[in-house]
Amino acid sequence: MTKTDHRKDAGQKRRSKTLPLAAFAGKKPPAPEWFNACLAAPFDSGSVEVSGTNICYKAWGQRGKPGLILVHGGVAHKGWWDFIAPWFTRHRRVVAMDLSGMGDSGWREEYDMPLYADEVLAAGEAGGAFEHEQKPVLAGHSFGGFVTLGSAVRHGTRYERAIIIDSPVRPAEKQRRTAPPSRGGRIYDSQEEILSRFRLLPDQDCDNLFLLDHIARMAMKEVRRDDGSTGWVWKFDPNLWNKMRYDMRAAVETISEFNCPVAMIRGEKSALVTDEVWTYMCKAFPGGTARFSIPEARHHVMLDQPLALVSALRGLNSCAG
Repeated sequence: MTKTDHRKDAGQKRRSKTLPLAAFAGKKPPAPEWFNACLAAPFDSGSVEVSGTNICYKAWGQRGKPGLILVHGGVAHKGWWDFIAPWFTRHRRVVAMDLSGMGDSGWREEYDMPLYADEVLAAGEAGGAFEHEQKPVLAGHSFGGFVTLGSAVRHGTRYERAIIIDSPVRPAEKQRRTAPPSRGGRIYDSQEEILSRFRLLPDQDCDNLFLLDHIARMAMKEVRRDDGSTGWVWKFDPNLWNKMRYDMRAAVETISEFNCPVAMIRGEKSALVTDEVWTYMCKAFPGGTARFSIPEARHHVMLDQPLALVSALRGLNSCAG
C-alpha cells in the first residue's frame, strides 16, 4: 500500500459510522413483550415555562407517590426513559423531561448548567414528583448526569439522592470545558432516510435495535421547506453546543458542595467511564458513595442493558421499584 493509499484508508476509518437502522428501510425491528408493555403504560404529559422557554415533560404513576426524576443525555430526549420509567410506577411518580434545546422543549439564545438545574426542578414540580413528604430521587445519564451533579449543588436540599449514569468525572485539568462540535440541522427527504442515518454518540454497537428505533423516531420531526415541500429533521437545536456557556469549574471541583447524597452507575464496557476514570471517581467522591458497574453495558447503559439498569436503580435503597 502506498503512503497516499494509507492516508486515504485512515481517513475512511475515521469517517466510518455505525448506522444500525439503515437495513430496516424505515420499518420497525421486532421487539419483546416487556418493551411493548412499557410503551402501553399510561402516562400524562405537560409543559412548564422556565426563564421564558417552554420545558416539556412526561410522567408515569400516580401523583402523591414519592418522585423519581429522569434526565436524558446530550442532544437526546425524554423518550430514552419510555422503557425504564414504567418499571417504577408501583411505588413512584416518575417524571422525564426534555432539557431546553432538545426534544420537544423550546430553544434558547444561551444554555448553561444552572439554568438546566432550574428546568429539572420546575419540570419535576409541574409533573408531580414533589407531592409526597419524601423527597424525590434525581437520576441523569451522560450529559444529564452533569446536570444532575449541578442540581445536587444548586437544588440539592430538594432531593433525597442524585444518581449519575455513565457521566465521566475526571480530574479538573482533564474535564471538558469547551463545546463539542455542532451537529444536526440537515433536512432529510423522508422518514426512511433520516432513520437510516441515526447513530449513537459516542458511536457504538447495540444489540437492542428496537430500542434504537424507538429513540430515533422520538428524536425527529417533520418540517416544511421554503419551497413548500416537507422533510424531516432531528429535534435538537443544531447550534446547541455553540450556545452553551461552560462553567470553568470542573465537575470534580463541586463535590464538596453537594447538598444531597450522590450515587454512581456506569456501563462496565463504557468508552467514556473507563476503568481508569471509574477508579478515579470512586476515590474522588465521598466515602460510602453507592456505585454500580453494569456488565455488558457500554456508555448508553439503558440501551445495552435496560433491565439491569432498572435493577441497579432499584438496588439503591431510596429508589425501590
